[in-house]
Amino acid sequence: MRRARYALSVVALGGLALAGCSGPSEQSGQSGGASSDGAHGTPGHHGADASASGNASAVTTKLLDFTPENLTVTAGTTVVWKVADDIGHTVTTGTFTLGGEGLRSAEEPDGVLDMPLAKGKNVSHTFDKPGTYTYYCSIHKGMNGEVTVMP
Repeated sequence: MRRARYALSVVALGGLALAGCSGPSEQSGQSGGASSDGAHGTPGHHGADASASGNASAVTTKLLDFTPENLTVTAGTTVVWKVADDIGHTVTTGTFTLGGEGLRSAEEPDGVLDMPLAKGKNVSHTFDKPGTYTYYCSIHKGMNGEVTVMP
């Protein structure tokens, strides 16, 4: 009986691990990256445990998705990433290429953001310069997002 429970637990955990490798489908060959104005290379302000007050927007990670996946804000807005599940994630800006299954097959961090996310530990970044900032979770190949900053 113990062996059967153990085997069932291993199978269930394996299924969850495989589910972590999937994400929203996108067209094959798409790339994420900086806009032509070089927005990725411009640092803003960021830190851990930020609160969403004043000129702020929030992105939630839940069930291996960033919600919303695409966010449009004005320059000077602080975006706060919140974890709504027990799974660890990252917010890493950079470029990436999507493979045939809608999963990242290649990624290149740009150094603007590379912050770990954990339940109860919000992280934030203030986007000062207009442009398009693509980001992803470096742990889960299907978690991708984009912040578009308007003047």
